[in-house]
Amino acid sequence: MDLIVVLHDVSSAQRLIDMARLVYGMGFKYFIASKVYGAAASSGVPEASRLALRLGRFFSVLPSVREAVEIFEPSMTLIVSYEHGEPLSLEEVGELIERERKVLLVLGGIEPGPGKDVVGLGKPIYIRGVESRIGAVAEAALILYEASRRLSASTR
Repeated sequence: MDLIVVLHDVSSAQRLIDMARLVYGMGFKYFIASKVYGAAASSGVPEASRLALRLGRFFSVLPSVREAVEIFEPSMTLIVSYEHGEPLSLEEVGELIERERKVLLVLGGIEPGPGKDVVGLGKPIYIRGVESRIGAVAEAALILYEASRRLSASTR
């Protein structure tokens, strides 16, 4: 099973670097940034690239989430959106990820998160029990932890 994390619409270099550290630190191989601009483009992308190379992981910058869907052809695209998503428990999110062969997980790099154009590319969700947006890195940490836990349990 492959889980590909996409951080969409990001201008913060620190947010981009923190997400790369989280994705790779949790043992996942693929991290994509789409619609990158400002400090994220000028200093975040080089740092995330160095980190990926050092760890033997994959990092790429794409112009849009649509491009990521076309290139990776996921069996499911999950988009974290508090405005448009369906509330799911972490266990339900983990079950969805565990069931699929290739999942694209899209998180918004700015407030309020992915818009309708992006939400239409997959299944919009948000984490039940989290009352408002807590930021892409925190949202990813919760979801990646659950996915990692399930994947390690299934390989035992």
